[in-house]
Amino acid sequence: MGKGPALDAGLTPRESQVLAHVACGLSNDEISHTLGISVETVKEHVQNILRKLAVNDRTQAAGWAVRSGVV
Repeated sequence: MGKGPALDAGLTPRESQVLAHVACGLSNDEISHTLGISVETVKEHVQNILRKLAVNDRTQAAGWAVRSGVV
């Protein structure tokens, strides 16, 4: 696939951005404000990330991001 672990996992560039913010501990509201997108859009991205990474929650996604060098 593409370059880097996030692209290899099938994440879009925006999903990779959201994942990086999740891994830094930001809430959906904080991510929404930082990226200039709606909270609902953030929630959708988070659900897509969880599905694509085959993890159950934000904590597991954050761990994946750290282990994979996304952040």
